[in-house]
Amino acid sequence: MSIHDFLKGKKILVFGLGVQGGGVGDALWLQKHNYDLRGTDQNNHSIPELNSIPLTLGRHEPADIDWADLIIKNPGVPDDHPLIEYARKSGKAVYSSIALFVKYCPIKTIGITGTRGKSTTTAITTEVLNAAYPNQIVTGGNIPGTSSFQLFDQLEGKKYVVLELSSFQLHSFHDLKVSPNYSIFTNLYPDHLNRYPSMAEYQHDKDAIWMYQKEDDICVKSADPAIVAEWDTPLPGIHNKENISNLWALVSHLNVSESLTREVVSKFIGIPFRQEKIRQVNGVTYINDTTATTPVAAAKALQAQTSPTILICGGATKNLPLDVFLEEIKTNQHLKQIILLGSHSIPEFTSPLSSFASSKIAGQVESMAEAVALAHSLAKPGEVVLLSPGFASFDLFQNEFDRGRQFNNCVNQLK
Repeated sequence: MSIHDFLKGKKILVFGLGVQGGGVGDALWLQKHNYDLRGTDQNNHSIPELNSIPLTLGRHEPADIDWADLIIKNPGVPDDHPLIEYARKSGKAVYSSIALFVKYCPIKTIGITGTRGKSTTTAITTEVLNAAYPNQIVTGGNIPGTSSFQLFDQLEGKKYVVLELSSFQLHSFHDLKVSPNYSIFTNLYPDHLNRYPSMAEYQHDKDAIWMYQKEDDICVKSADPAIVAEWDTPLPGIHNKENISNLWALVSHLNVSESLTREVVSKFIGIPFRQEKIRQVNGVTYINDTTATTPVAAAKALQAQTSPTILICGGATKNLPLDVFLEEIKTNQHLKQIILLGSHSIPEFTSPLSSFASSKIAGQVESMAEAVALAHSLAKPGEVVLLSPGFASFDLFQNEFDRGRQFNNCVNQLK
């Protein structure tokens, strides 16, 4: 059965159009293929490209649920949303577009998840496979601006689809009992405990990346970084050695040569917002690691530094353990000073920090412009200014990408 066979004759509601483009892209694809369609979103923002589609904006309405045969739920919408509960009690089918894509994709899928490293691993896996199979690789999933349904129109003549998959996306894989043909599970650390009641539920969703694989499918889990300990890579830190070892364990199953993999790895400099070197100003290096939204991720970024470092950190809580990050701050020999960005709602972090590292706290600021200006005034040639927050961004920013873009803009204005 194809995706069109499955969707044929259904009235489809896209529930949650989102801010990253995925829901809007799904709606546009459904419109392009002439499906009976409606969309709804909690935000009351204008969406000109969807003007010809019936939309309910600023709210969700039971009438839209009553109308639909199939609800395409944005992964950001939790299962306990009252109207999602109402839909299921009413016997409506509720799926995500990414789960439907993996179920009905006519070519092999490669899924990559993990608390940390999934974006970098997805990017470098795509680079290696593109080198091995030119113009035959499609990438999507948990990437801003990517629509799962729109991927269906990109598959002609392709060999693999590489998908970065978040726990929220994988959650709906349980409904369809589907997993990618090949997968990498990079690691598991506490995350999203503001949405999940415990680590067990969080891990259960992550485990969907392998739970429903067939007999000949493959999942790589936490490969040994010693396998590639001597590989030449510009990426910093042991965590990137782990990412590369996972990559190698997978592509070796896909008949990609070690020499080609080594060549690509040696040239891969990383992706935006993941320990990304933005520029050097008066001998000071500015690094953007805004996607370090967990304490463990910020600790690993700090561990990777080899020069005196001014750390910009803080934000909004996700109810995650702080001990690893606090211990790294306490013991890191390269950490020179700390700038707290916002962080008024996380006394569980700022209070212990003040007790053992008060001499290193340079200030608490309320905007990225203030943070970068303060760091600029403190940093000396040969030092590093590292934005690695360790927390969510929602106290001061739209999301972590907004936070990262503001950092880049401020750094690029320095003289």
